[in-house]
Amino acid sequence: MELLELLNKVLTLIEKSSEMNFQGHPKVWPTNDEIIFVSKNNIEKFQIIIENIYSSNKNIYTKFTRKKVYKFIEDKIIKVKKKDTEFTKKVSENFFKELEDTESYSRYIIAPISGIRLDKSDKINISIFEIGKSSQLKSFLSHDKDGYYIAVKINDIYDDFIAIEEAKNKFLDFIRLIVFFSGRNDKEVLIKTGLPSYPSISHDRMYVESSSYQITENIKDEFPSSQMNSIYLEKIPVDNDFFCKNENFIKLWEIYERKNSTKKPSKMEIRLLNSSIAIGESASSINIKNSIIYTSMALEILFSFDEGSLFQKSIGDRLADTFAFIIATNKESRLDTIKLVKGFYRLRSALVHGGDTKINNDYIIINRLLSAVISELLNNEKYKNIKNIDQLYAMVKDAQNSY
Repeated sequence: MELLELLNKVLTLIEKSSEMNFQGHPKVWPTNDEIIFVSKNNIEKFQIIIENIYSSNKNIYTKFTRKKVYKFIEDKIIKVKKKDTEFTKKVSENFFKELEDTESYSRYIIAPISGIRLDKSDKINISIFEIGKSSQLKSFLSHDKDGYYIAVKINDIYDDFIAIEEAKNKFLDFIRLIVFFSGRNDKEVLIKTGLPSYPSISHDRMYVESSSYQITENIKDEFPSSQMNSIYLEKIPVDNDFFCKNENFIKLWEIYERKNSTKKPSKMEIRLLNSSIAIGESASSINIKNSIIYTSMALEILFSFDEGSLFQKSIGDRLADTFAFIIATNKESRLDTIKLVKGFYRLRSALVHGGDTKINNDYIIINRLLSAVISELLNNEKYKNIKNIDQLYAMVKDAQNSY
């Protein structure tokens, strides 16, 4: 159905009444002397047509939120309904012109961040992110006078809400990379943006949560044993060189910056970055199944490859062989590494395909080994010319054939 037909079709689903009674109408647009509404009988058809109008222009729905475009569509439809006219072909052809003519702009998105601290200065720039003390801001951000903010510049946007969503994703990347840099899998690196913030206990400590449980043989026992616990964790000093200038992983911050500029990283660098982010999510997830899945994602992001060949090794074999090639130093360690990776990948496959299998913490070992692999690929001169996975696999195959 063409746009003109959709617009005039939706007009037939909208009614007018001089009785100013809004009850019973799921969609209402009141005016001074009447109401314009969609009845219960027509609301489903109305919503389907509005969605079809929204979906008819890819240039629009990729730049603006559904909420904004829906309001734009409905406002224009109601204007025509008020006049008791129909849409013409010329009007339909220029229906989205106002949105299409919107020029892109840039905005800084700022959010409160808790779980981190600055020890050396009041502000620091890490890759594309600015982190500082909230007291430096001229506007109010949160009730925590000792709190911090994180900011990022979003370019080429048309809708503030889309800018916020994009910034939220980048803030998550920042958090996951900090967890990755920490090398910790104990679930005690907790960083979040937004409110409420974790309350500060001191410059380097914060309160996270309290729990209360009763343990009893019978739910009606008069004196069950109880456990109450409050969790206090260390804030992460992100201006410490270990996080912002780590000699093994500092290139990841540089790659992230180039990813968000005109000077794009190589395909292999993107793999290294995204694998690191997945490891960070694995290390921070409190659900062990999610941790296993994200670790397997990190493996596949880094090493997955499809030659399109009829005869090829399973992905588990390929991952294990490549893994061992990069970090193993002798035959024994190579065989041990291959065995470990294959065992972990079997566990991953069982979870993904719904198998009944006993889960374990082997993902922690894989995370550590993956971190070592990423460091090797980032810093070892041996791999400096590797720009894509094809070149890495060619190197692995050459080494295998030389044994």
